[in-house]
Amino acid sequence: MDWIYFLHGFTIINKCLLFPLFFFKKNNSAANRLLALLILLPAVPVAADFFIYSGYLKDFPYILFLYQVIINFFGPVYYFYCMTMIGRPFKMNRNKLVHLLPSIIPLFLWADYASLSPAERSAYIAFFLEPGYLNWRMTAVSITPIVVVLPYMSAAAWKVYKYISSAKDVFTNLESLKINFIKEFILITIGEVLLLFSLYAFVPVYYIEAIWVPVLGNIMYFYIIYKSYNYSVLFSEKDYESYQEQYKPLERYIQDRSEKYSGSGLSGEKMDQYALQLAEGFAGGRWYLDAELNLSSLASKSGIPAHNISQVINQKFGKNFFDYVNEKRVDELKRKLLQPDLGHYKIEELAFMSGFNSKAAYQRAFKKHAGTTPSEWRDKHDKVLLKAV
Repeated sequence: MDWIYFLHGFTIINKCLLFPLFFFKKNNSAANRLLALLILLPAVPVAADFFIYSGYLKDFPYILFLYQVIINFFGPVYYFYCMTMIGRPFKMNRNKLVHLLPSIIPLFLWADYASLSPAERSAYIAFFLEPGYLNWRMTAVSITPIVVVLPYMSAAAWKVYKYISSAKDVFTNLESLKINFIKEFILITIGEVLLLFSLYAFVPVYYIEAIWVPVLGNIMYFYIIYKSYNYSVLFSEKDYESYQEQYKPLERYIQDRSEKYSGSGLSGEKMDQYALQLAEGFAGGRWYLDAELNLSSLASKSGIPAHNISQVINQKFGKNFFDYVNEKRVDELKRKLLQPDLGHYKIEELAFMSGFNSKAAYQRAFKKHAGTTPSEWRDKHDKVLLKAV
């Protein structure tokens, strides 16, 4: 069997099998359905490429434009999925119908094809079957879906980046927000699209469509299978409501910041007072030991308005809330690592006792603030103590 036939068939079958598993789950969430569409939609250009490679394009030339109409939905679906993963639920309404407009673009290419004479149409289709040939029409048909999807991907990446930056002013633990998943998801998908776009400058369109499109589609397929379960991003409707609830402090902070922070009249004296309150609270009250500490709960503990806490930490301590608290936790973990009476505890247990709530969280924080791993840091300081003795 021709391996390219196998590659196309494997890609299409996998995506069609995975789609119903994500789309028709019991008590399903809109986030799962959007993810299911992101899995299924790339199967459309692969199916169109199969028609091209197998020679059926001569019998069904309009598949070139039909697949573009469908794949142009990928950009809006991608954007809305990323928004659901930062706590903004998807609800269809009339305003979202404007995102159907990109699917009109292929109709102009279709009209251009329809305006050609029968001989020109035959030549048009023949060009797609010649690996070394390229003209403006082939280029337009091939790269239009990429040109359409990139603005949506860029908008989603910018929105998520802003949310992650703001999240570090509100939360001290980010794992439950699935931020690592959505960051990886965006980096991999944008990377694939940019790679595909750049290939058009060096590789004949025929080979891109026949080989690279399904290969990259399969990479995305296996990534989604692995990461979606690894990060637990398949939600029931109830699970998603709980997930969305976790983002509410961030939404309140963003709203408060836009209304109050930018025009804050916090005096220097008041800022010094708040800074002293925070320093004393973290030193004496060890507020950082609360693994669920966030801006709202710290406001309750300290009596300082939430939007002022972020402003004080940023301006007086030169850090965001996330780094400020986790640095305190790292210092606490360092102390515990050197206490002989705690030597029988595992490092992970000591980290949890210091306010961290996951292995990944304390490892990243320790590496950032201490420049090494907890075990390496303890070994180094144990040797120093032995030499001193």
